[in-house]
Amino acid sequence: MIKNIFIQKGTGELIFYKTYEDIFDIKLTSSFLSAIFSFVKQTLKTEKLSEIEVGLFRFIFEIEKVGKDEILFALFADRTDNLVELRSHLREIKGQFLNEFDQASLTDNYDGEVSKFNHFENNIENILENNKELVSQDVKNDIIKVFNELHTFSVFVVSSALLTQTGRVIVSYLDPSVLSEIIRLLEGRFITGNYKVKELISLEDFGILSLKGINEHFISVILFKQNCPFETSLIITKKFSQRLRNLII
Repeated sequence: MIKNIFIQKGTGELIFYKTYEDIFDIKLTSSFLSAIFSFVKQTLKTEKLSEIEVGLFRFIFEIEKVGKDEILFALFADRTDNLVELRSHLREIKGQFLNEFDQASLTDNYDGEVSKFNHFENNIENILENNKELVSQDVKNDIIKVFNELHTFSVFVVSSALLTQTGRVIVSYLDPSVLSEIIRLLEGRFITGNYKVKELISLEDFGILSLKGINEHFISVILFKQNCPFETSLIITKKFSQRLRNLII
């Protein structure tokens, strides 16, 4: 879930912010973001700042050169939120903001008055509203019933989930740390051009992890106990993904 959105000059002056959860002091956070950007530029000798993870959360950044200045766009969200979709949202926010406001008012002529940008909240709400539900609530309820049956009738199943191919969570009973690792895997594959998962199965410290592509949009995930026979995990995975496919199509 998105917590906050910040737009500010690279030198630290806050231009716009939108708060969904009042987690921290806005001015202090703005100074923190500015310090990070300054550190990256001066110490690492680069202006490329993509994302920073902090525990269960992360900041995602987009930077735009405007005249002699840089405008920093930052989004703060849960670590388990879909990176590909969040990045898309942030880039759309950046594009609309730069198109709507005179760039001189953001740089050389910036007077520090943030209230004149307040109406941009409507743009953000419209951008996020376009992130529609991928399955209806009725279908989701049927999917949950299938999950419940899976957990009830198989002694080898620890937990399970239904994700999109890009890592967006539709339904999940996975431990947050396991879910985080899977999302990281899917995001990494997506960024490198591996857009579709057909089937992946691996033995991890926490059990046997099985991912199976349901179609071009969705992936079923099952975590089995380590003592689960390999063939059994394959059979259960196939039947489970087929039942989900019948509901989603």
